[in-house]
Amino acid sequence: MVFWIGSNPNLLKNMMRFVFVYFLCLTLFGSTQIYAKTPKLRNNYDVLSYSVTLKVQPEKKFIEGANKITICAIKDLRSIELDLFPQLQISAINGTIDNIPFARDSNTFKLQFSQKIRKGDTVTFTVNFSGKPIEAKNAPWDGGFVWAKDSNNNSWVGLACEGVGPSCWFPCKDEWNDEANTSSVKLIVANGLIGVSNGRLLSKKIRMDGFTEFDWQVLSPINTYNISINIADYAHLEDVYLNEKGEQLSLDYYVLKDNVARAKTHFQQAKRMLQSFEKYFGPYPFYKDGYKLVETPYWGMEHQSCVAYGNNYQNNKFGFDFIIVHESGHEWFANSITASDKADMWIHEGFTTYSEMLYVEKQYGAARAVQYIAGQKNNIKNATPMIGPYGVNYNRTDNDLYYKGAWILHTMRGIIDNDTLWFNTIKDLNKTFYHQIVTSKQLEDFFCSRTSYNFKAFFEQYLYQAKLPVLEYFIVEKDGLNELHYRLNANVKSLKLPVKVTLSKGAFDFLTFTKRWQIIDLPYSNPADFKIDEKHFLVELRKVNAN
Repeated sequence: MVFWIGSNPNLLKNMMRFVFVYFLCLTLFGSTQIYAKTPKLRNNYDVLSYSVTLKVQPEKKFIEGANKITICAIKDLRSIELDLFPQLQISAINGTIDNIPFARDSNTFKLQFSQKIRKGDTVTFTVNFSGKPIEAKNAPWDGGFVWAKDSNNNSWVGLACEGVGPSCWFPCKDEWNDEANTSSVKLIVANGLIGVSNGRLLSKKIRMDGFTEFDWQVLSPINTYNISINIADYAHLEDVYLNEKGEQLSLDYYVLKDNVARAKTHFQQAKRMLQSFEKYFGPYPFYKDGYKLVETPYWGMEHQSCVAYGNNYQNNKFGFDFIIVHESGHEWFANSITASDKADMWIHEGFTTYSEMLYVEKQYGAARAVQYIAGQKNNIKNATPMIGPYGVNYNRTDNDLYYKGAWILHTMRGIIDNDTLWFNTIKDLNKTFYHQIVTSKQLEDFFCSRTSYNFKAFFEQYLYQAKLPVLEYFIVEKDGLNELHYRLNANVKSLKLPVKVTLSKGAFDFLTFTKRWQIIDLPYSNPADFKIDEKHFLVELRKVNAN
């Protein structure tokens, strides 16, 4: 998901307003869903596939369609639970043989099968629905449909629903921990418009009723909030990315017709993005489904193989388009490696924000990359632990998931102090958890095992405690020498934190801070020559009195 970087105070002010609205909406809608859910009726099955047919009528802000759902029973069951916002009506649920009775309760509905479904058996049914879905007031920070017009007064429709959940527009199991193995979307739009969704376009069919069908198919697992709806008078641009092995990845760009010339040039940087991220993270995770950028009437979103783009073809002061790089970085972190619970959302946003720094490093060098991440440091608030409570649709009220998450990874790299090991670890992380749903604990254990460095206390402090560890120190001049007195003040008492300091004039080396006071002689006469490396380590510094 997007967030703002930059120094323009007016834009920053607007961004904070957007963030407030976004999290307010998440709280309102999210809490409704949580209280209505019945865990035993949603933990008894696994979703295998969604096949959505959706007719969209922008002039009425109305949708109607059907979702053909295939599930596999995890245990013997007679009923299951799914989700759909009350703004949308269910007309019928059709089983293989007959209609399936259902009952609605707030944002959920329960299906009652006529006979027991045995463990391991699969069952397919179709939910027919229609209505006026919620409208996003300020996408993507608050969710729903976006009903807009292009400069030629043609309908321009987008959808962003990570926060409120995809059940705001179609019936599904609205949880991150159950992805459909495959999915398809048949998007029905008015003639003259183009409907774009995830994956590859299988067919286009012009109907007799003034509408056109666009059939899209996804062959990879996909989180339901990533299933995307885009409708406009698009122009379609095609390109190809060739990786180091000579393999081809199709690049498809759907842009407003007024922007074709700009897009042809500006979107070339998507190839540099892919080259950079494949270097650090391994192959793009969705070669079977292709890569798309789709122009949207909102800023952007990480829709899998169908990245939403709305940044007006602007590069930042570092020379790249933040939305292209950040939202595409989510293809690895959020779409391939997916957190099972919003409490672990730093997996999505922290790693992806860190990927921006690595993009800068690949394109412009390490020094420039350090400048980039340093510019984000002042946005860290340290007010709330990175890991939230589980099972409650947890939502934060700050951007630490992004900035602090990136700085945690940056600090780990500094501690390891071995880029070969670090980058091999990051690449192996993507290989090990390719197309998987994970917990933060799984990734924490992986880093400890793969690097052979015990990050356990580090993670406990940086992820599960709100405040940063504090490096306390003072310097005493004694017999012509400067004594450095130092210790670590942290919530996690077992934490031992190696940080680089100037142990010789102008040269950094490691000094390990622990909870007890330690003393070391400094080999230079001017105490001002003592520095702590704040460019590579996320810590709080506190110079205390000698007494």
